[in-house]
Amino acid sequence: MKRQQIYELLESLYADAIEPESAWQTYQNFYHICTDGDKDTMDYMYNVIDMSATQRLELRRKMAERGFELTPSQLNQYIFLLLLATMDYIDDRRNEYT
Repeated sequence: MKRQQIYELLESLYADAIEPESAWQTYQNFYHICTDGDKDTMDYMYNVIDMSATQRLELRRKMAERGFELTPSQLNQYIFLLLLATMDYIDDRRNEYT
């Protein structure tokens, strides 16, 4: 996925879209984790994507304890970027074998 596409998606879905450069760096980092991630890391990432509202609140609390405070919208945007990176990684691997 291209940088501009990612930001256009975020802008269309969120009134308070995160900064374009931050969104792009985050997407790239998540994609890189997919390429290098071990099974436990990948399982955790899939679980984050599938978290309920209560679980997301708990994740925000844990992140805040470590000095990374996010609004609910910001967390949702980062999870959305994680989903995009994961889907793109899967599509790229699938295309390698077709």
